[in-house]
Amino acid sequence: MKRCLSVLLLTLVVVVTANSQTFRGAINGTVTDPSGSAVAGAAVKATEKATGIVHSTVTTGDGQYAFQDIPLGAYSVNVVATGFSGLTVDNVAVSAGQVYTLPISLKIGQSATTVEVSAAAVTLDTTTATQNMTISSDVVQDVPLNGRDFTQLIAVAPGYGGYSVGGFGSINGARANQNNWQIDGVDNNDFWHNIPAVNQGGVSGIAGVVLPVDAIDEFSSQTQSGAESGRNAGGTVNLVIKSGTNSIHGSAYYYNRNEFYGAASPFFAPSATTPKAPPVRNQNYGFSVGGPFVKNKLFYSLALKSRSTSSDFPASRLNLPTLGLAKLSTSSTTLSINTVPTAE
Repeated sequence: MKRCLSVLLLTLVVVVTANSQTFRGAINGTVTDPSGSAVAGAAVKATEKATGIVHSTVTTGDGQYAFQDIPLGAYSVNVVATGFSGLTVDNVAVSAGQVYTLPISLKIGQSATTVEVSAAAVTLDTTTATQNMTISSDVVQDVPLNGRDFTQLIAVAPGYGGYSVGGFGSINGARANQNNWQIDGVDNNDFWHNIPAVNQGGVSGIAGVVLPVDAIDEFSSQTQSGAESGRNAGGTVNLVIKSGTNSIHGSAYYYNRNEFYGAASPFFAPSATTPKAPPVRNQNYGFSVGGPFVKNKLFYSLALKSRSTSSDFPASRLNLPTLGLAKLSTSSTTLSINTVPTAE
C-alpha cells in the first residue's frame, strides 16, 4: 500500500493584453462604410456571453480593431460610430490558438438604431499562417482515452505519426522530442525527454501528476507553429483549462476496468492453488464543478480525479489520489489552486 499526501499550490497569473496570438484566441477585423472606406474611431465591444465580461477597443485610423488573448467561448461584438447605425454580431466563436477575422460594414443611419446579425459558424483565419487543430471540451470528454490520458489526443492532429501515449511522436516529420507542450500557455515540457511533464512518471525533478480530463476546456495543436510560441521546431500543443461562468455547471464520472469483463487469457492455466485468474482492477472516478462567486466579475472552476488500482501481483494494491485543479478567475486575474500528490 502506498499513501499519498496532497500539497496545496497557489499560482497567481496576471492576464495582460499582447500584440500577438497566444494560447487562447483573438478577434480582429476592419470596420468600413458602405463605400468600403475605413471608419476610424468606431467603438467596438466584445462581450463574453458566458460571463458577461466586456472587452472594449477603438478602431485605428485605417479602421482596424483587435481583441488579443481573450478567453475561449462565444462573444457578441457591437460596433458604434457617429453617423452610422450600430451593428451587433452575435455568436462569434473564439477557439484556442485561432484568430476569428470579423469584417464589419456599417450603414448610414442614426446611432440609436442597431442591426443584429449572427456570425458565420466557420471563418477563414487570414491573420496567421499556422495550421491549427482544436478539439472542444465535449469532444475531449467523449473520445475514448486509455487511462483518461489527454496526451493521446495528439494522435488526431494532421501530420502526426508515432506512439500517441505520452505524446512521444512526430508532427510533420520533426523529431519526436521537438513538440512544445503547454498548459494555459505555460511550459509543460519534461527537461529530460521533452515529452509532457504532466501525465508521466516524472523525470528531472518534475512531479508525476495526472491532469483530470474534465478540467480541459480545449485541446489545441499547431502543426505549423507560430513565431510567438518558439522553443521547438515541431508543433505546439496547448491545453486550455476551464474557467467558471455565470451559470453553475459540472460533471461526475466513474470508470471501472475489471477482470470480469476481460477475455480469457491463453497464458493462464488454472491450478489447485489458483483456480481462476487473479483479479486486476482499475477504477477512475472524479468530478468537476464551476460557477460564479460574483456574477460578471469573479468565477471558480474545480476538477478532481482519483484512481485506484489493485491486483494479486506484487505491489498488490495501489491507490493514487491524483491531481485536483481549481481555477479562480476575474476579467484581469486568474488564481489556480492545484493539489499535487507526494508519495511517502
